[in-house]
Amino acid sequence: MSEVKKMCPTCNVEMELMKKSYPLGNIHINERYHVDIYECPKCRRVDFFASEEEETVVCPVCGTPHNVHEKCAICAMNKAYGNLAKV
Repeated sequence: MSEVKKMCPTCNVEMELMKKSYPLGNIHINERYHVDIYECPKCRRVDFFASEEEETVVCPVCGTPHNVHEKCAICAMNKAYGNLAKV
């Protein structure tokens, strides 16, 4: 499958991928929304697009599914707050 080029609506220049699968929200949200961040090399406009990468893994400690690029939010909260978080 070929990727559709992201064009800057201001300059009509092809935008460059700056960050893939960036999580929106804070670490306390178990299922965060992920976006790909693109920037126009000419005018520096930044746009977000829904991430095309939705790969998840299951935490071997608590069994919670999470994005492959992030640490498990439940285990992070348990470590920070002393096992108060629940799946």
